[in-house]
Amino acid sequence: MLFTAADARAAGMSRGVLRGVRYRRVLGSVYVAAPVAVTPRLQAEAALLLTPGAVVSHDTALSLWTANARPDDVVHVTVQRDPHRALPRVSGLRVHEVQRLEGELRDGLQLTPPARTFLDLAASCDLTELVSAGDALVRRTAAEPEHLVEVTSATIGVRGIRLARKAAALVRSGVDSPMESRLRLLLILAGLPEPRIGHVICDSAGGWLATPDLTYPEPDLQIAIEYDGKHHHKDARQWRQDIRRRENLEREGWLVRVITAYDLLHTPGTVIARIAEDLHTRRHPRIAA
Repeated sequence: MLFTAADARAAGMSRGVLRGVRYRRVLGSVYVAAPVAVTPRLQAEAALLLTPGAVVSHDTALSLWTANARPDDVVHVTVQRDPHRALPRVSGLRVHEVQRLEGELRDGLQLTPPARTFLDLAASCDLTELVSAGDALVRRTAAEPEHLVEVTSATIGVRGIRLARKAAALVRSGVDSPMESRLRLLLILAGLPEPRIGHVICDSAGGWLATPDLTYPEPDLQIAIEYDGKHHHKDARQWRQDIRRRENLEREGWLVRVITAYDLLHTPGTVIARIAEDLHTRRHPRIAA
């Protein structure tokens, strides 16, 4: 599928044909047929063609571990440091060097293992971004939050390691999206009690009612917090189901709060104030005093 400009010349293809409408450049001198969609995987394959012996790393590895289909602006690979090796200088390709290279096979590609990917990202992420990455890695791979804590605790001399340790302690299992990570962190970093993730709510007869994104499930609190993404508004059936589920929760005595992307990104202080007031009204012992 992928081929280099040198492959094209060897096959007798002219430069004009290569740069015409039949083909598209993926990365550097690597091309593909024009109808083929450029994905993180295709970008990674192109990067590995340009850097033999490398492993896919950093944000590109995160995209592949977490099945993110959006192409990256910069493709990251890592190679073992070699003073005699000239690194390729290609627009859109970032080549990192390490003393000891770590790789794990994923669908035919060598990627940095999840914990190593988490460590690498600490050099360029803020706390919220890094925790979101950790949540996603835990959800999509065999990594566990405890393992990230162990790895970061045992690692020294890595750029961003203090941030990595702090973020690892905040990574949780069962988080569905980066925005849900952001919502949870917003509450925790504001000093509010940490809500539960993935708590199953049943009615008085034992039937399933809902599994909200976040909850304070104690019997005297019963606060459910939902992140409402844009897809809910595009899917009328999902929207109706959400309304019925919230009505059923309220019928069982639950207080339901719905937080949107606008709330999180533009009025985070209001989100904190709303949840703090709910905790106070329902007399959470840390808030009601």
